[in-house]
Amino acid sequence: MNAVSMNNLWMYLQGLSLTASNRKWLAEKLIEPSATSVPPILHTYEEAMADLEESEKEFERGEVLTGEQFNVECQALLDSFGTK
Repeated sequence: MNAVSMNNLWMYLQGLSLTASNRKWLAEKLIEPSATSVPPILHTYEEAMADLEESEKEFERGEVLTGEQFNVECQALLDSFGTK
């Protein structure tokens, strides 16, 4: 997921009216390791800047999601956090 998508996801999550317990649940799900998860990739400053530049180029080329596409993807992501 590129920087623009991550920022859009963050803005979406901030727009939700979540109770304190909902926020705690979401935070725990986000940091909970899963059997299929891979270790986080640590970036150098140069790699992070290159990723940011690529995200900006994608944005300039119009390779962005519509609001509806974003909502559908966010809902799918949230649904994937469903209880076990």
